[in-house]
Amino acid sequence: MTETVHLYGSETEDVSLVGERLREIAREHHALLGETLAYVFETEGKRIRPALVMLSGKLGTYDVDHLVTLAASLEVVHSATLVHDDTIDEALTRRGLETVSAIWDPKIAVLVGDFLFAQSAHLAAQLNSVRIVELFSETVMAMSSGELRQYASSQSLVIDEADYFQRITGKTATLFAACCEGAAIVTDQSEERAAALGAFGLNLGLAFQIVDDVLDFRGTEQKLGKPAGNDLRQGTITLPAILYAQSQPSGSAWLADLKSGENMERLIRSVIESDCLNSAMRRAHEYADAACLALSLFPASDAKNALEQLARRVTTREY
Repeated sequence: MTETVHLYGSETEDVSLVGERLREIAREHHALLGETLAYVFETEGKRIRPALVMLSGKLGTYDVDHLVTLAASLEVVHSATLVHDDTIDEALTRRGLETVSAIWDPKIAVLVGDFLFAQSAHLAAQLNSVRIVELFSETVMAMSSGELRQYASSQSLVIDEADYFQRITGKTATLFAACCEGAAIVTDQSEERAAALGAFGLNLGLAFQIVDDVLDFRGTEQKLGKPAGNDLRQGTITLPAILYAQSQPSGSAWLADLKSGENMERLIRSVIESDCLNSAMRRAHEYADAACLALSLFPASDAKNALEQLARRVTTREY
């Protein structure tokens, strides 16, 4: 039984087929491109997005070929954004592994990211569905907008919950929603069910990103491949820091240091030692609960249970 099956339940056995499809793509190209693609596809982590596609598809008329193509398309989109993000951030590692730009060259990384976006669109087009192409393009635009919003916020150190949730909706949650809603489309589910699965994915994505942002403070460098509080060091204000900032009086030393970028270790330690990480986790649990509630119109099934269990695992993971 694969690691993915262990994490997301036996209903996700076909996720391994997505990995095989990605490896086939890498083998189709010349040495340099194939080598970089193979590296990207083998270092992408737990495959939660393909698991969402396959599980959501099991709630309809299951078509493994179409679902694998959809899952591969959306996983390639995710890979493209990571390659570009790491290049923009000049990151040398991601979760303890070297980035494409660190191993090869930033110029190569940009081109690989461009190729991945094109490859993902090519896969989506193979499904011969206008609705899927529309969903795909809307998702990529939302993700790009979310990343731009995050960049703008980091430049001006925006401390605003509404801005934060707009950012993570665009950069993370919309892709989760596309996985679930897209699976409903290619398995001939009703509009009502497609919307419900989209809502499940969106809320799950919000919970997932909040947990990520908590782990950025709470996780160890050994597990995360970066020091605690790395987002704050990079100027990205996430929910734990926002909640802590809101607890401080106007003109406090903490806020002054945040604006000046001074005493960063003290800033990070203050967040870690406060109750703000627990408060942020309570928000994550609320979104996970909302995700499960969105599935209420579906009858009981192994796939529905696996989706609900996945939502619970998202809020209990350690990295």
